[in-house]
Amino acid sequence: MKLKLFHKLFLLVAVTGLIASLAMATVMAWNLSRGFADYLDARDAETLEAYVGLISQELAEQGGIEALEAGQITLKSVHGDMVREGLIPSRTSTLGPEGRPPRRPDKRFPDEGPGQRRPPPRGIEPPNFLAPRLLLFDASGEKIAGPPPPQKDGPKMMARAITLNGENIGTAKIIPHGPTPGGVDARFLRSQYVNAALLVVALMVFAALAAWGFARAGTRRLANMESATKEIANGNFNVRADSAGTDEVSTMGENINLMAESLARSDQARRGWLAEIGHELRTPLTVLRGELDALKDGIRPLDQSAITSLQEETGRLGELIEDLHFMAVSDLSDAPSTFGPYAAVKLIEDVTERFRPLLLKAGLNMRVNLGHQTSLPVIWDGKRIEHLLGNLLTNALRYTDAPGMIQIDLKRAGDFVTISVADSAPGVPAGAISRLFEPLFRIDEARDRTSGGSGLGLAVCKTIAEAHGGGISARISNLGGLLIELNLPLEAPQP
Repeated sequence: MKLKLFHKLFLLVAVTGLIASLAMATVMAWNLSRGFADYLDARDAETLEAYVGLISQELAEQGGIEALEAGQITLKSVHGDMVREGLIPSRTSTLGPEGRPPRRPDKRFPDEGPGQRRPPPRGIEPPNFLAPRLLLFDASGEKIAGPPPPQKDGPKMMARAITLNGENIGTAKIIPHGPTPGGVDARFLRSQYVNAALLVVALMVFAALAAWGFARAGTRRLANMESATKEIANGNFNVRADSAGTDEVSTMGENINLMAESLARSDQARRGWLAEIGHELRTPLTVLRGELDALKDGIRPLDQSAITSLQEETGRLGELIEDLHFMAVSDLSDAPSTFGPYAAVKLIEDVTERFRPLLLKAGLNMRVNLGHQTSLPVIWDGKRIEHLLGNLLTNALRYTDAPGMIQIDLKRAGDFVTISVADSAPGVPAGAISRLFEPLFRIDEARDRTSGGSGLGLAVCKTIAEAHGGGISARISNLGGLLIELNLPLEAPQP
């Protein structure tokens, strides 16, 4: 079964809460068990200390070490007297009116008055608790009272020495035990375990509710983004995802919105491209159709002038189609280039010499400044660079008024070559300079179409420059017109 994100988030948070609750309950139970065991050990130690102090007091009151050495009393007899008197509760003791076995009527202690009994020292356990676990040994280590000792692998007994006048006369030991079934200790421990279990159940319920709320809140935002991305995939670029907040999900929503805006711009640019391309192709085709119709109807004679005009229009149409194809291929992948060794100076000289007669005919002067360079070997695509320089000179020729000046400069700066083409007036509006390299952009569309410009020349220049690992920029020239600056590495990066 394929789980949805809501179920995955719910299970993740719920299982995490369950594990945390069980871990806490385990630690609580272990700590409670260990603490209660320490409490029982401390109580046994206190009880054993009280018993040792009491039997030492009884020995001292019944003659002390002299009576013990003379055989008038023994450690066993004193212990038995204490049991019979109720100072040490025994399973066989008969409880008196105050909950203790009755004492011998003829036994009195110095601190008792007539009709009074001295209570057992603090720490002595209630009846049926102490005597079955108390063992008494004489000085030689022989057991003289108490139940059989546990096996060697049984619980370790707590021991205290019995001394009288600084002399060791025996040892008292007590067998440790857990809570007595049905006793107060067992009931207390059981109640703590029950409370811990109830706490775990409450935490599990809380974790389940928190997991449900968290999963619902998280999936609601993701569902909104899923809906937005589905709309974008279907072509609706105006939809926007919920991006309120500062967390990662909000950042993803912002990225989706940026993607939608970018796709909307791309779609608008694509539609604009299609419209502009159709318009650009229509112009030369209309001219060709008009001239052909004129020739067909006999309005214009079929002579060399008509053939030259048709050839020029066909050439313009071919250049436009070639530029459009180059731009389309460059958008799909890297611009197609064939790199090889060339001389930068020769490339510039060949292009400028080809354009010099056209510039002189248009009433424009051209000045070429190559500095001290005579060859300047480079690794470029020579045909593409000639195309680029030709576009720049064609642009300068087309939009510079006569008499005017066009200046070409070549400089080397480290591993880069800078080629600049500057022309005289008229200039370009400052607000249009940043858009000169956009495909099909024109400052004066009517003038461009009259002079034959398609608005692709500078866009092609930018694509060629970037294919060589360089860049191209524009600014106002010192001659009063436009300056185009081309920066190329001496060796173009190979694809």
